[in-house]
Amino acid sequence: MKRRAIVLSMVLSASLMLTGCSWSEIKGKFTGEDTSTNQTTSKADDYVASECVTIPEYKGIEVDCTVSDEEVQSELDSFVSQNSTEKKIKKGKCKKGDTVNIDYEGKMDGKAFDGGSASGSAITLGSSGFIDGFDDGVIGMKPGETKDLDLKFPDDYSNNPDLAGKPAVFTVTLNYISKTSTPKLTDKLVSEKTEYKTVEEYKKSIIEDLKKEKKESAGSTAYGEVENKAEVKKYPDSIINVASSQLDAYYRYTAKQYGFDDFNTFLTQSGMTEDTYKEQLKTAAQSIAKTQMLTEAIAEKEGITVSEEEINAEMKKVEEEGGTVEELKKNFKDLYGDVITIEEYYKITLLTNKVIDMVGENAKIKE
Repeated sequence: MKRRAIVLSMVLSASLMLTGCSWSEIKGKFTGEDTSTNQTTSKADDYVASECVTIPEYKGIEVDCTVSDEEVQSELDSFVSQNSTEKKIKKGKCKKGDTVNIDYEGKMDGKAFDGGSASGSAITLGSSGFIDGFDDGVIGMKPGETKDLDLKFPDDYSNNPDLAGKPAVFTVTLNYISKTSTPKLTDKLVSEKTEYKTVEEYKKSIIEDLKKEKKESAGSTAYGEVENKAEVKKYPDSIINVASSQLDAYYRYTAKQYGFDDFNTFLTQSGMTEDTYKEQLKTAAQSIAKTQMLTEAIAEKEGITVSEEEINAEMKKVEEEGGTVEELKKNFKDLYGDVITIEEYYKITLLTNKVIDMVGENAKIKE
């Protein structure tokens, strides 16, 4: 009932979530091929990376690791926000702009419908994203009050076309009005909530931490600049097909995790058609292909390779978390089938990491 579209285009372009990798590792993990020779080609042997993408200067890239006042203030604001407290108001009437906690149940012809009910839901009146009339119906209610709202779904309700244009009754109970109390940034707050005694000490620690983070991610930052400058001459079918197939398999899996057994319903509620979904897959696959080919081309030029021993060692890290390599391989195959082997996946991931590290080691750090 709420206008919640899963932003599939953003998810596709990000290509995330399986292993907690950095953005560059994530891009690399969805594709892979045999990189054991210095002239890196796909497993289909249908391309040479250096012939498919330009290689900009990748050594001596300047990485700004200075910390701005705005960045420090953002961290301080976040600290204060994290230490805010909620007060539950159970008197008076709620008004537009208030955050309220409600229970609601939506019915059509006296029967509850899927997605139309929730308990303990927090919404901000006037900007909840619920269908027209819902917020206005809640405004003016008192904590503990229950009210029926006679509403109608929009004719163009794309979240669930089956509900479009239909009347519904929502029984709403206002549990309480929520007021957030934000503390002031003081030495007392800092000493109570951190290991530091004063605001100034805390600021200095923030600056040092931010500098450290920027230095540690210098390789990814520098590599990102190189990739932005690189130009693709052609996209080999082998990489595009592998990347598209893997992305498709992953997002069909994701749809099921969201409770969508029918993938077309998932696309509909994402505000997409089959054609726009395919276009998103193509765009994401091309982004992945660019990263992979640039990685391979630089690796070829620098003589960077990945050994079978390194791949096996990386896979065995799963044992540190109580898993087994056999389970890892099975889960990978269950998700991706024969699109790519887990060994190929780890090979391109490790190769990408090595190239990023090399670019970072040769970067010029601005402090």
